[in-house]
Amino acid sequence: MTWLTHPANDFAQVFSLRTNLYNDYRLFEAALEKQLDQRLMWVCKARCAQLHHCIMDGELKRTLGDDLIAALPQWYNDPRFSALEKSALQLAECFCLDPHSISDDMAAAVVAHLGDAGLVALLEFLALCDGFARFRAILNIEEAA
Repeated sequence: MTWLTHPANDFAQVFSLRTNLYNDYRLFEAALEKQLDQRLMWVCKARCAQLHHCIMDGELKRTLGDDLIAALPQWYNDPRFSALEKSALQLAECFCLDPHSISDDMAAAVVAHLGDAGLVALLEFLALCDGFARFRAILNIEEAA
């Protein structure tokens, strides 16, 4: 049950109640999509949702598939995840659980694949994933399907 009094029931509907903020969010997310591979973004977003026990949207589930989503908690042992994805997922877990645990070696592993600008883009994306997963969990809402 959500404690919102507005009939909005998914992330887009709730966030769009503040149109100016939602539009800025969408612009920022679109800029990150130009820097990062879409699958990389999807797996990081899904892992953040899992870590915060929030509802994943239908599009995310359809895109990645139930098997890959189920494999995310053991990403480090699964050959379906690339070296870049494994480096990014390690950052995602640390970012969500204890950002101070991100080491220079972890950052360097991402830089080796994406460069410095890619690391910054990934960290900004993880900030969005982490923050909005928490937001959805608190409000007990899901992303739009």
